[in-house]
Amino acid sequence: MTDQNSPVMLANQVQIIGGGLAGLSLAAALGAADIKTLLVDLEPPLPEDPYQDAKDNRTTALIQNSINLLNACGAWAGCEEYATALSVMRIVNLPRGKQKYPSSTDFDSREINDSPFGFNVPNAVLRRVLCTRLSELPSVTHLTSTKMETLESSENGYILGLSNGQQSIAELTVGADGKNSPSRKAIGIKSMSWPYPQTAITCYIEHSKPHQNISTETHYPAGPFTLVPMMGKRSSIVWVEETALAKKLLAQDDESFTKALKEKIKGRLGTVKLFGKRGGFPISAMLSNSFHDQRFALIAEAAHALPPIAAQGLNLSLRDVAVLAELLIDQNNKRSDLGDIQLLEDYDRARHFDVFTRLAAADGLNRFASNDSAILHKVRDLGLSAVRNFAPLRHFMMKSGMTSPLGTPSLMTGKEIKK
Repeated sequence: MTDQNSPVMLANQVQIIGGGLAGLSLAAALGAADIKTLLVDLEPPLPEDPYQDAKDNRTTALIQNSINLLNACGAWAGCEEYATALSVMRIVNLPRGKQKYPSSTDFDSREINDSPFGFNVPNAVLRRVLCTRLSELPSVTHLTSTKMETLESSENGYILGLSNGQQSIAELTVGADGKNSPSRKAIGIKSMSWPYPQTAITCYIEHSKPHQNISTETHYPAGPFTLVPMMGKRSSIVWVEETALAKKLLAQDDESFTKALKEKIKGRLGTVKLFGKRGGFPISAMLSNSFHDQRFALIAEAAHALPPIAAQGLNLSLRDVAVLAELLIDQNNKRSDLGDIQLLEDYDRARHFDVFTRLAAADGLNRFASNDSAILHKVRDLGLSAVRNFAPLRHFMMKSGMTSPLGTPSLMTGKEIKK
């Protein structure tokens, strides 16, 4: 006889803690393969307007490999209406000393292939499309406005206690719950992290001049100021500033903030006005000591976090998703245990080198570009000049930014998900 006061126990093959874009994408990939999956999502249901009502006012520059993964999950088609091609990445080095004018270096995607580097999509749109896709997949249970309360080990997998009073058990538990990952801490996996004295200010603007699909990153001593194209005459701003000043800027009224913003943009886009909300995100880096434990895996910012340099963040996280999803789908097709320790060791081994090298590069670039050293300013200018004048080096840098040193996961090559 069942105790009517005991919590409802949900049984799944995989349970994912964290409904960020990586957790949503993993649930979509597994659901497309008919793997019974539970996604525990702290965020509320979808906003009606992806701009005005969205909690997350950032955008993501998705490279083609990431788009291939979303397409395999059945989610990319819903993003296309809001996606803006990124054809040119422009780096601007400001003048210093005897130098009178800024120098700029263009990375033009047309030099290496016929397609853009990728497409810029609002995070709120990605969330809405992925949530809609999950609702179409019978094998996925998506619990919004729900948090993990407890995580306890058992012989058959971790038992997850939820804020809605339910419990869940699965062969594999995946932590996708951000930098401060409660699930990682509950399992006991250690991590190292380091903050930067910087905050990223994010917002959307409308402007009178066309952006021509050029993403412009200007290097200031406090950090980069980046204009990323959106559909029509709109752009997304990522303004990295010293934290104390960033807090003051975010506290200003729209008129004062817009005035400061125009000083940074320097007339590049004509007349400018804000739309939507502003946000501020403290910048830090983090690397987990391990990406797995018994019947447990970490993905995305629960495993690693980078400064916002060269659009590496979500693209790196989606490579975690692609690698883990492929392993789990193959294992499921063999009717084998999805929490198998060998599978998890293979996942960890496949991701650690890629993540470590990207994190080291992002940390180095952030420190190199965000300072007021005359010597480093000159080195930056000489480096950009070399890239500007030597096409093979420029092409190598563009290609290396688009690929992983260990190769591309098959779900990122255009391969369909096989049930």
